Amino acid sequence: MKNTVTGCVDGSPSTRSVCEYAEWAADIFGAPLALLHVIEKDNNPAVSDLSGTLGIDSQQLLTEELVEVEGKRNRLLMAQGKVILEGCARLLQQQGSQDVMLLQKHGAPDEILAELSDIRLMVLGRKGSEHQVGSHLENVIRLQKKPLLVVPEKFSTPSRVMFAYDGSEESRKNLERLTVSPLLKGLPCHIVMVNGEEGELRNAQQILRNAGIETSCVHLTGQSVGDALIHYGIENAIDLIVMGAYGHSRLKQFILGSHTSEILRKTQQPLLILR
Repeated sequence: MKNTVTGCVDGSPSTRSVCEYAEWAADIFGAPLALLHVIEKDNNPAVSDLSGTLGIDSQQLLTEELVEVEGKRNRLLMAQGKVILEGCARLLQQQGSQDVMLLQKHGAPDEILAELSDIRLMVLGRKGSEHQVGSHLENVIRLQKKPLLVVPEKFSTPSRVMFAYDGSEESRKNLERLTVSPLLKGLPCHIVMVNGEEGELRNAQQILRNAGIETSCVHLTGQSVGDALIHYGIENAIDLIVMGAYGHSRLKQFILGSHTSEILRKTQQPLLILR
């Protein structure tokens, strides 16, 4: 899976757009495309300790039957996952992607995704099924060390980018990374700072201009970071928001704290989180 763009699919309403955004990114990067389905570990297994509750004979009988039920459940989930993966592969093949790797793993989704350290980009749906990838977004964001693209239920080819800039050294490094990324090639980029130093914002704008990227910068004040970014994105038809996972305290709280769920719930734009 080295250097792949990996889309995490679970059969939820976001699955199709995950496939299409992953295909879009893989094509831009010229990277291999992989689809991953996770069979989540059941935290409440059917088999439990019945000692002291039943007699030895009845306990043994029930435990054997419960083991059989649990085995059937796992086999059904595996078969369901394969159907999801094969359906996604057919969709992408119809759109011209012939070489798609299909992967299936068993365990806790956030832990499994955090282990995928050699990928180029991970793509996840904002809304997952009840116990699958999209339901674990906050933990995945905290644990994953590679860029993540969190997408809505409908695919739209990005044409206008907003970079959330907070003036920190980490934010500046992320901006410089974007100057050499093919993701921004040919796309206008809005640099937006909320309640920061305007001089730092101008310096950020110059970084993109020096790289030949069409850019404009906006300084917003008197609003919460989350609401300001969401409203600006809506008003300016932004279809890709880019931000770092770390920065000054306000932005760090925004992306890793209670505001994470808020922006993922409210915004309809895909969110690229840089690490």
